[in-house]
Amino acid sequence: MTNGKLKILHVIDSLSIGGMERVVIDVANGLDPGRFEQTVCCLSRRGEGASFLREGVRCIDLAKGAKADRLMPLKIARVIRRERADIVHSQSWSGVDTALAKLLTPGVKRVHSEHGRHVPYLHAESLKRKIARRCVYHLADAVFAISAEVREFYCRETGFPAERMAVIPNGIDPRRIDEADPSGVREEFGFAESDFVIGTVARLDATKDTMTLARAFAKLRRAQPDSRLKLLIAGDGGERKKLETFVTEQKLNRAVVFTGWRHDVPRLLGAMNVFALSSLSEGMPLTVLEAMAARLPVVATNVGALPELVEEGATGFLTAPQDAEAMADRMASFFQNPELAASFGARARQKVVREFSLDQMLRRYADLYLSVIPKKEQAN
Repeated sequence: MTNGKLKILHVIDSLSIGGMERVVIDVANGLDPGRFEQTVCCLSRRGEGASFLREGVRCIDLAKGAKADRLMPLKIARVIRRERADIVHSQSWSGVDTALAKLLTPGVKRVHSEHGRHVPYLHAESLKRKIARRCVYHLADAVFAISAEVREFYCRETGFPAERMAVIPNGIDPRRIDEADPSGVREEFGFAESDFVIGTVARLDATKDTMTLARAFAKLRRAQPDSRLKLLIAGDGGERKKLETFVTEQKLNRAVVFTGWRHDVPRLLGAMNVFALSSLSEGMPLTVLEAMAARLPVVATNVGALPELVEEGATGFLTAPQDAEAMADRMASFFQNPELAASFGARARQKVVREFSLDQMLRRYADLYLSVIPKKEQAN
């Protein structure tokens, strides 16, 4: 410890746009700077999110890019020694290189966290990845997952004892939602005040499967040929062109808006009536937590930690993955019954404040970091 502060080095592939990256930024910005000194080490590139780190939190870019780098453990070890880190916290697959780096830096404590999974490893991992992850876990001083479902998956895949992997749920700051001013958003996208806006915020990739939501919306418009029904898709990615082509083929260009990446998501939520997410896999999506904090009812797929967030028939509805028909039916129930949507949204807000606040998450991170450092070292 330096100057009485615990030095944390977060290791992540990059601070691009995503839930895991947002959590790292929130932890780096939110922990007491009087007790913790934090640095973020990005392996591939800095990413857009680096600009949101508060003053005093440095971001180191090892600039690996998309190619493999067998010297990466040595480079991470060099950063650990230079930064004189007390704890190195690796995220998801960055844990492999970081675990090897730890072998070169004895005395440093290591925390590892799992945040979810992506195509093509939604249901199982290769033997090579299973072995690598198990080694990562055994070489860590503490391991945790962001949800019970994520812990169950990785413990089942690797054979790692579940009692040795903690759960620290993601959290968000409802005040950030409350302080957002949604005025002008509907006008920006050509929505009328009377329009019923179904919205989503997601990377447009195979794992998020936003195409199922687009198909559900098309089915909803055929069943309810009402021009007030609109779809707002915030995000970008490799599937965007395919989605735009589908919308054109369905003659829904005037009803569907693609915003691209936005840094004002809380404002966008204020222009929505329902939040929808059609992912094939999820960790614990911050976008759903933010939507719930904005008092929006949620229609989502029954995957990952979504059943831990969305209470079926109370704060939203859950459907099977790729079931566009069921998703359309659930969205229709809110369109047809605004009072139902309002009551679900109110309960959603209460659940986030009660169980998934940023303050709760930060306390759990702080407690975990302190737990891996011996008391006598903390006293020095």
